[in-house]
Amino acid sequence: MLTIGVDVGGTNIKSALIEVGDAKNGDTYKILEFVSIPTDAKKGRDAVVANIIKSIEHFDWKICEAIAVATAGTVDWDSGEVTYATETIPNYTGTALSKILSEHFNKRVVVINDAVSALIGEGFLGAGKKKSGSVMMFTIGTGLGASLLTGETLDSQTILDTKLGHFILHEEGRVCTCGQRGCAEQYVSATALKRYGNDNLYQLFHTSDISQKKILSDFYKDLSAVISRSAELYNPSLVVIGGGVIEMSEYWWQSFLKEYRSKCATPISPANLGNKAGVLGSVYAYLNGAFKNQ
Repeated sequence: MLTIGVDVGGTNIKSALIEVGDAKNGDTYKILEFVSIPTDAKKGRDAVVANIIKSIEHFDWKICEAIAVATAGTVDWDSGEVTYATETIPNYTGTALSKILSEHFNKRVVVINDAVSALIGEGFLGAGKKKSGSVMMFTIGTGLGASLLTGETLDSQTILDTKLGHFILHEEGRVCTCGQRGCAEQYVSATALKRYGNDNLYQLFHTSDISQKKILSDFYKDLSAVISRSAELYNPSLVVIGGGVIEMSEYWWQSFLKEYRSKCATPISPANLGNKAGVLGSVYAYLNGAFKNQ
């Protein structure tokens, strides 16, 4: 069957025409075409919705059996409504996106959160494919996201947003945007690494400067501590690390593993779907998920 997957981020909207042979078999999902257009997030909700529609209409959507959208913001699994979004996309909070798109295309459109979609993609088609047990995914980007997939049934009860990005890692530490002090994402994120004055993470991971190496050493220790704590709380069978920083994993992963393995025995893997996880995960969720009102 032919399907369309869409991944709405703050900068770009990625969309793909995906052929699926067997909905439950991750090996049969094949991307036939992949495109990306600007989100125009600062123009607000109406412009973003218009660009989502444009990204879908790039393909011959009328012959597709499924249209699935992953989007930034907190999304109600059962209704497909964006219940909360930051000012990255002005006026996006409260957007009944599933309803709007379904009415426009006169067919069912399922909408889920983008981090959840990436977790589903990696869990069933990527790093966690054919592995038993629960999968936890950390997304290291501007902040630190952490979600848990507890079973093969996809519904509002099997996916948990752990909010470990705001777990207090260092008491009385750095002030976080949430108002607390010492949150994990203030130490484990691309933003945290860049706060040291080096916006070029490639250069940071290749540094020979002793002070810069200390920054990386602390990053590895903090990331290991957060994952170790999550393993104690949730006992995942596999931890997957994704997000923008993982795209440079060839430069830091082995150094990180030395620190991690001294603290935690839970199997760990870098994400392996890259920027395709969102579009693939959204389609997999559409074809295999249980939604009350989508």
